[in-house]
Amino acid sequence: MVSTTSLEAPVPLEPPASPRRWAVLGAFMATSVVAQMLWITFSSPLPSCDVAVFCPSPSNAVLFVNVMAATYPLAFVVVSLPVGYFVDSRGFRKAVLVGSGLLAVSGLLRPFSPNFVALLVFQGVGAVGQPFILNSISKMVRTWFPESEVATATGLGTLSIYIGLAIGLGATQAVDGALGVRNMLLVYGAVAALAFVLFIVFGHERKAGSSPEETPSFREVVGILRVRNIAILSALFFVGIGIFNAFASDLQWMLPARGIPSGLVNPLGGLLIVGGIFGALTMTVLADRYRTLIRPLWLSLIAATLLWAVLGVVKGTLPEALGLLVLGFFFMATLPLALDLSARSVPRSAEGAANAVVWEFSQIGGFALIFVFSDLGGAPGASTWTLTFFLASGLCAVMLVLGLLLRPP
Repeated sequence: MVSTTSLEAPVPLEPPASPRRWAVLGAFMATSVVAQMLWITFSSPLPSCDVAVFCPSPSNAVLFVNVMAATYPLAFVVVSLPVGYFVDSRGFRKAVLVGSGLLAVSGLLRPFSPNFVALLVFQGVGAVGQPFILNSISKMVRTWFPESEVATATGLGTLSIYIGLAIGLGATQAVDGALGVRNMLLVYGAVAALAFVLFIVFGHERKAGSSPEETPSFREVVGILRVRNIAILSALFFVGIGIFNAFASDLQWMLPARGIPSGLVNPLGGLLIVGGIFGALTMTVLADRYRTLIRPLWLSLIAATLLWAVLGVVKGTLPEALGLLVLGFFFMATLPLALDLSARSVPRSAEGAANAVVWEFSQIGGFALIFVFSDLGGAPGASTWTLTFFLASGLCAVMLVLGLLLRPP
């Protein structure tokens, strides 16, 4: 049995490097990409005739998008802590197999939904699967990778989240236009099934690098919140992921309200994610090189606070495009840094639990802020959507204040 007090003192364990670690990471990334593709599908602007297949009333289009987007964070809130315990007790391979299997089932059932209720149920199946994947990132990385590569590997693992979002936002509209909404969903289902098979083949567990400590009890998993860094990081995840989920869900209403043509909504949203891809890679490599996670995190939060405010002021497609690209570099780099810091703040035996706790709060924030941003923005085309950028800046300032209280693990 692991005592709660022992959660303050992680025990370092250096697994010997193995070439197979990259195949495991690649297979894991494929499942994570799929999770984001299936989540964000309906946040991409779709023709009204395709939306009408599942949502007959045009006046309910915003509600339809928000409900579909909120399904994933809501399910995460319900199952994250038990899933974290499952990851620590059964290993990341079994967890990711369960998660990717549920995503494959969800992806293959969604095209055959006869109505909105059925689509929502099938969306919910995939939503339950996502926590099994995201809560396994640190466990997988610290099982397979040496200490000098942990931050970089975590960055690559979270990079797959951004890639999935980029595909979901960037490709959905084009595939839908070419094939129709049901065939588009079928293609995504086939990709989900392929990712499941890839992880079966390449996603190996590694017994030799496992920790000798016993798995924490479920009660101790909940007690992890008493660890200072975990409590602070949970608050950061609540705000940061909440902002991103709200922005991604309302992108198709937010940018046109600021004069951006609807045809450029997805490309500009993609720039935020492209910036995040480069930011996550750059900041995590620097973190490994200089052996610090907290200072790059502070830098990213300072820049994000300023850039959200700047975006609330600037007008025009080019300035907003450049602003979103730079914002993505800093704002989205906070995720892998904070995720790695959460795992380093507890023993190896509780990494899944640490990820589960911070992801739990991230999804509560994601669920809550989706509706806060929508209420503040108002109807599609309303000028009040600009206020959401200033709200994001203020929330990032709160994150920065909290981040200054973090301690090196």
